[in-house]
Amino acid sequence: MFFAPEPPTVTDPLAAHTPMMQQYLALKAGHPHTLLFYRMGDFYELFYEDAEKAARLLDITLTQRGQSAGRPVVMAGVPFHSVDTYLARLIKLGESVAICEQVGDVATAKGPVERKVVRVVTPGTLTDAELLSDKSESLLMAVHAGARTGCGLAWLSLTQGIVFLAECESDELADWVARVAPGELIYSADSTPAFEQRVQALAGQPTPQGGKLVAVLRPAWAFDAALGERKLLDQLQAASLAAWGAEGLAPAHAAAGALLAYAEHTQGRALAHVRSLQVARADERIDLPPNTRRNLELVQTLRGESSPTLFSLLDTCATGMGSRALRQWLLEPRRDRSEARARLGAIAALRSGAWQALRARLKGCSDVERITARTALRQAKPRELVGLGLTLARAAELAQALAPLGTDALLAQTAQHLQPPAGCAELLQRALLPEPAALVRDGGVIADGFDAELDELRGIQNHSDAFLIELEARERARTGIANLRVQFNRVHGFYIEVTQGQLDRVPDDYKRRQTLKNAERFITPELKAFEDKALSAQERALAREKWLYERLLDDLQPFIDALTRLARALATLDALCALTERALTLNWCAPSFTSEPGIEIRGGRHPVVEARLAETTSGGFIANDTVLTPKSRMQVITGPNMGGKSTYMRQVAVIVLLASMGSHVPASACRLGPIDAIHTRIGAADDLANAQSTFMVEMTEAAQILHAATPNSLVLMDEIGRGTSTFDGLALAGGIAAHLHDKARCFTLFATHYFELTEFPATHHAAVNVHVSATEGGSKGIVFLHQIEPGPASRSYGIQVARLAGVPAPVVQHARHALAALEAHSAEQQTQVDLFAPPPVAEAPEVHPAVAALAALDPDTLSPRDALDQLYQLRKLVQQTGEIQ
Repeated sequence: MFFAPEPPTVTDPLAAHTPMMQQYLALKAGHPHTLLFYRMGDFYELFYEDAEKAARLLDITLTQRGQSAGRPVVMAGVPFHSVDTYLARLIKLGESVAICEQVGDVATAKGPVERKVVRVVTPGTLTDAELLSDKSESLLMAVHAGARTGCGLAWLSLTQGIVFLAECESDELADWVARVAPGELIYSADSTPAFEQRVQALAGQPTPQGGKLVAVLRPAWAFDAALGERKLLDQLQAASLAAWGAEGLAPAHAAAGALLAYAEHTQGRALAHVRSLQVARADERIDLPPNTRRNLELVQTLRGESSPTLFSLLDTCATGMGSRALRQWLLEPRRDRSEARARLGAIAALRSGAWQALRARLKGCSDVERITARTALRQAKPRELVGLGLTLARAAELAQALAPLGTDALLAQTAQHLQPPAGCAELLQRALLPEPAALVRDGGVIADGFDAELDELRGIQNHSDAFLIELEARERARTGIANLRVQFNRVHGFYIEVTQGQLDRVPDDYKRRQTLKNAERFITPELKAFEDKALSAQERALAREKWLYERLLDDLQPFIDALTRLARALATLDALCALTERALTLNWCAPSFTSEPGIEIRGGRHPVVEARLAETTSGGFIANDTVLTPKSRMQVITGPNMGGKSTYMRQVAVIVLLASMGSHVPASACRLGPIDAIHTRIGAADDLANAQSTFMVEMTEAAQILHAATPNSLVLMDEIGRGTSTFDGLALAGGIAAHLHDKARCFTLFATHYFELTEFPATHHAAVNVHVSATEGGSKGIVFLHQIEPGPASRSYGIQVARLAGVPAPVVQHARHALAALEAHSAEQQTQVDLFAPPPVAEAPEVHPAVAALAALDPDTLSPRDALDQLYQLRKLVQQTGEIQ
């Protein structure tokens, strides 16, 4: 059993520990809530509580070695060469890791070699390619409770170098966090209990990187609005935030201050590449609530898989940068159509055939976006910089290939930013070997001819073999020992080996270095001098390479801004080429936009379902038209289960979303008016963790939609009212339909199995009945036609669908008889209640005579005698009503 040491106290001072443990505990004190990876030789070691925790999380061996302060030293370790594997596992578990490296000189160190924490790896500040998905960002978010019910938000994309600001109400925080999807959320230690509880409730949500959202408490002093504004100005190198529209956002400035300070703390240096600021406002983006993203399966299926989704269908990008840009376009389309029109114009220009040549050049490009960020943070590895140099050459070719398409504004701007910064590629080519070692500490990184001193030191190493061969020949001739050998090993260095039978011929200047069973090893003054020079040259060459590499990173810093722009241009071009390829391959059309409200889709198809059908069946997807206008803004959709109601509804939403992001769409024609949100209420699921039943979840989502929908919103309501009694569900469905039609006046697709709702259009002028057609016949008993037709459905075909699902024949037969009886009984009932009539006006209650008499009194004009008389009169009135005796 292992025992962790108690915290240092007056009776157990730090001085009681061994020197190495003193160093470790001092470093650990600066990172009390973070696992500390303490570098020792070829391992990162963890001690005491950290070791026990890491052993449990990583399933690694827990050991103990020696004692410190009278207690066993509990430890566990991971090899340095495979540390990224362990870091990735810990980050997915929501842990943070402080990386502690040796920074002192081993040769001159007295006691433990000097070490320090060089960076802290956290879920929200990842830049390592080994720890990140190449298709999504790792984001850090800070939240600060402002005055009253508002709060300020700030989030950072460390790889893109962009800070975002926003403000919202506290009850909107969950929606903002779900939309941004950060890996880490920091908040103030002086938050109110209610606000802290709200933040903690968000922890544990899935993140795009496959981990869980981590909530981190930070000191209250870090959330200072004035300090945050100064830090933003320093990052932007500006005198005012007016140019970004970011003035007067004090809560957001406070969050940004804490955000930037935390990011600097984790990286161990200033964020030189963070030079962009954006203010996110809810009214600028099309609102895609978490339910909509999930129900439309935009980036994740309902089962939590990454494919098949709309994003996986769209993403044929050649680079990770392009995939991330495309993902952002899909999830954050703007209400303003300028970006969408610009992308559609670029796609039209690329369709001529230029996209194929561009994609060929894009393949193999390195992730310039992440390499640039890592260069700015001085974390870039040699092979990443070599890849950067090669990609700069391709960027110049891409810019040249775009020149003929310069009439398109977006492509012209992209071509301009693709021009590599002068001198950057040349510097990288001169400085680095074409195939360098993976890590600088291994040597073999800096190119020959880049530094004269390094070349000289390498020359000494490279010519050692020739010297040893020449020395061996001379010594054999001098001593007459034919089998004499001059050799080297890492333990004993250089030596001359002589077998036992030849020892009488050894000269006097040979000094014994090692005795073996059948031979002796010697050293001579000449060989010793060469050894000192050669080994010193090796160490000095490695130190020189490290110094030159650090200077190379310094020399690259002036190029950071230009490289950031180039990376965004590459990402934009890659995403545009992917959308062009999808439009041509999948036979999609360009949408058009109008200022008039409405959605008009001709021959619309669900792209993901269509692609799946193409893979699995010989039949094609049945296309359908959709026309929604202010005078016909609601469709009441009926028809059988499996008939295609949900697919039809989702395809309308997907086509609207694709058009809004600037993509071609799966239709023969599409004309789209203003859209501010897409809301969906689809599917049945409970929330056991929050003690919410399926019906409660359904009503909660419906309530959110009823509060948020506007005349420019698209709303999908699928089978609302399930999970309760028939009459309850029918009444609620009717009330919700009436509110969406009369109050919200939004564009609505309302699917239902309540046939009573087919009477809704008779009393609501902007609603129409449509149904998904089906017919009985064939061996299966029912044939789904998947065609949307006018009018209500005549039947639900539920029993036929149950038969297809494999329900036993006796059960199906019993259900047929029961259905016939229910239908006969229903026909005998009297007139149906009007579901859509407005609620009756409540009648005014009858006023009690005593209350009326009391209301007529004016106490200020009554004498004491009059007041007494009135009191008797009131008592008499009450007695007359029989309420008192």
